[in-house]
Amino acid sequence: MVPIPNGVSAKETHKLMGRGIAAFALLLLLQVSGSIVTQSGLAAPWWNAMFLWLLLTGIGCFSVASIRGRGLRWTSSILSLLVLAGLLLWPAAVPTTVPVDIGTPWLWAMINVGAAWSAFAFGTLPGCVYTVVIGSVFAVVRTLPQSGSASPSTAIQDASFSTVLGIIICLTIGILRQASERVDTAAENAINRYREAAAETALSNERTRVDGLLHDSVMSALLTASRSGSSLERLSSAELARSALARLGEHEIKQTDATTVSVSELASRIRFTVQDDGDTPTVTVTGEGSTSLLLSGQVVRALFEASTEAVANAVRHSNATRCEVRVLGQDPKGIARVVVSVKDNGDGFRQELVSDRRLGIKVSIIGRMRTIGGTADISSHPGKGTEVILTWAGEA
Repeated sequence: MVPIPNGVSAKETHKLMGRGIAAFALLLLLQVSGSIVTQSGLAAPWWNAMFLWLLLTGIGCFSVASIRGRGLRWTSSILSLLVLAGLLLWPAAVPTTVPVDIGTPWLWAMINVGAAWSAFAFGTLPGCVYTVVIGSVFAVVRTLPQSGSASPSTAIQDASFSTVLGIIICLTIGILRQASERVDTAAENAINRYREAAAETALSNERTRVDGLLHDSVMSALLTASRSGSSLERLSSAELARSALARLGEHEIKQTDATTVSVSELASRIRFTVQDDGDTPTVTVTGEGSTSLLLSGQVVRALFEASTEAVANAVRHSNATRCEVRVLGQDPKGIARVVVSVKDNGDGFRQELVSDRRLGIKVSIIGRMRTIGGTADISSHPGKGTEVILTWAGEA
């Protein structure tokens, strides 16, 4: 069994970071809500329109995007630029005659969120550069009358604190992204190894089936021939040998796409591989189809491998006592349609909780059916068992 890496994918990490930044921004807005109310009456209407209401709207859009998982990059890039531009234009929007106790501009509270937005949208290094730039801008603005006329030492101290914290946030975002990308790479490698292992397993199953055929047919013909004494017995053994050779010709596994197999043979292959050995669950395989319906080797292999994997999942995970496999083939008007149903009476599961990295479902069942243009529908509910329906339609 190929080990599957644990961890959250890059896509999921992207959404989780977006939700965290959105919560951080809303919390800071709540914290400076009093300053917003006080200072918005002192700032020019155009500044409030551009950097208060537009910023609030943008944060709302970003929060919605963080839930949906889409539109996070462009909204975060706009918001980071709004915070920087708002601080730059604060001296132009607020007159120098404002009260001395106006205090620090409320937009100062959004500096670290702006750093997170910039790192989220543009990357770790641009985010760090952004943090240093906006910290320098704040240090200058903080000393102006419109921002409380703080002393240079106080302004530098406040700006340094925000800059250091912003850089830490940017580096954290970068580390999380790199870690999730490494997990994705490892998972992709595991999927590729799993595909190779699945192909080797399918080949091994096919060889086992042919070994059984050789034992059942060819060996029987040879033993009969060795024991035949009369002409009638020799004739009978010759007929048995011809039959064995015919079966070998029908079941030869050179695995070329030109090989054609009937629906009943597909059911036989599945039955031979998943035959009941007395363990739980009891597996039964039935097949029904037109004798004139022949399927290509590629289609048969995909249906065979996907259905045996579905049975293996039922045996390993479902705690079922019964598993039924039904193979149905039809060819009305020359259009072939094959449906393989694998149904168990096991525990079932909630499909939305199944990880994308469950390779037995993603690769061995759904992926194999997609390679031949087919579909795999999985229906399962807790306590009601699971049914896997494999469907392929095409030219007979």
